Amino acid sequence: MINIYLDIILLLINKGKRYLFTLIILQQFNITEKIKNLDIHDLEENLFHYPYDSKSLKSLFRNNISEDDPAYISSYSSFRGEVYENVVYELLLQYAYSEELITRFVLKGPYQDKENAFIKSGLLIDRSAQIVYKSAYKDISEFDALFFTKDSVYFVEMSTSKKTASLNKRLVKKYALLKMIFPTLTIRALIIVTQGSVGLRNFPDYATVWVTKDLDDDDLIKRIIFAKKTKKNNTTLKAQKHKKYIETYRVKYQKFQYFPTLEWILNKSRSHPKFTVDLKFFSSVKLGLFFDIYTKLYIGYISKDNFLILYPEFELKVRTNRVIVTIEKVNQSELDLVYYAKEENGKLKRIRLQKDDVSIKDKELDGFTNAEVRFFMKVLKPEHILDISNINHIKDNLQLIK
Repeated sequence: MINIYLDIILLLINKGKRYLFTLIILQQFNITEKIKNLDIHDLEENLFHYPYDSKSLKSLFRNNISEDDPAYISSYSSFRGEVYENVVYELLLQYAYSEELITRFVLKGPYQDKENAFIKSGLLIDRSAQIVYKSAYKDISEFDALFFTKDSVYFVEMSTSKKTASLNKRLVKKYALLKMIFPTLTIRALIIVTQGSVGLRNFPDYATVWVTKDLDDDDLIKRIIFAKKTKKNNTTLKAQKHKKYIETYRVKYQKFQYFPTLEWILNKSRSHPKFTVDLKFFSSVKLGLFFDIYTKLYIGYISKDNFLILYPEFELKVRTNRVIVTIEKVNQSELDLVYYAKEENGKLKRIRLQKDDVSIKDKELDGFTNAEVRFFMKVLKPEHILDISNINHIKDNLQLIK
């Protein structure tokens, strides 16, 4: 099951002009024929115990919507993805039982007791029976599966989309979060996609990629869509008896405090005796992980009058005369100053000022950014204000953050 391969890195030590050979041993799990072919002949009944949202598809079927209709294609493709995830999870559950190097495998779906379904924060099972990490009832990340070896934790991502770019981007946040909560373990990913997927060579070095056949059993999918939800469907399934199968509440990890950490970053970045905002503070490896988790880090606020100097066309009526300032990771390699303005009507606007362009976007009312801004509206004090000279200095020196 395991292919051990060696990468030898040649390092030149300039002072002594000697060569030092470092031996790195990497573990790579190999896909089995059963998983590659989605062979679930002995597991099919278990699929009917998972929760599904099939209301929209049932409605489309009953209204005899054509299979060529975009609404049908979208809904059916999404549902097929749900079933595919459960098929692969069933196969992984079986795989973990016989794979000796897997020491613990986290149960989800119908296999867990739901005792921690309403815990406010931490690694837990949510109401839809998925493995998530929550903070203040909000999901920071979801994991399709999670398992451990002696020195590593593997998070699993599955997708039926042939384009893998968005899947690849999602790995960054998940990796950074797991690095925070499992600081002594090596973080690895297992990516499971279907034949014909593109961009497989673009995944990071810590990822192992498995390719399966497409889930083409339309009869099975339709039986799941129209299956009657009985008491039997909702009962907890029992995994094969083995100590490696564990509930989320038995996983030991370091708690990651979402909002207190954001506040700590704000105060730490504003505590330098010489600089209004200590940009070098943001250059550490740990702060790099924070950028991957949060995308943006809050550094203070600017008054509306001063913001009008930066952007004279600004016409929003903002609450408390404050526009919040963040350093945001606008893409994988670029940081920029991005502003957030809370309007009197409660809407939140994201504003990015560039030389030849101004981008203004609405943020979702129930999203994390809205929750963060509400939090900082209470946290920010007069000493956190920034003026035009501060903004220009920060903007001109963002390259100090490496």
